[in-house]
Amino acid sequence: MKRGSLLRALTIGAFLIAIAACSGGTHSRGQFTGSVVGHSEEEIAGKMGKPERVDETDPKRPRWIYTKKTFDPDNFNKVDDKATVIFERKDGKLVGIDVIFG
Repeated sequence: MKRGSLLRALTIGAFLIAIAACSGGTHSRGQFTGSVVGHSEEEIAGKMGKPERVDETDPKRPRWIYTKKTFDPDNFNKVDDKATVIFERKDGKLVGIDVIFG
């Protein structure tokens, strides 16, 4: 392969990777879970940003819903429609205890 062709192929490859990264799903399920379970609301908001929606139907277990924020590495990196962080009150603070992907 000529040097110009190789450079062009690498440039196109980098461009395609950048486009894929912008399409959502910025955290694997494992990374996301590790960043929220056992952490306070403030820590989660600092790492993951504010959720798109908050469900306070059950005041003892509020839920934060993030959309298009995670991907499933075991399913060809398919982007999850939503990731729901479930909180529970511990020592007076809300702490993430589980994540549901869907």
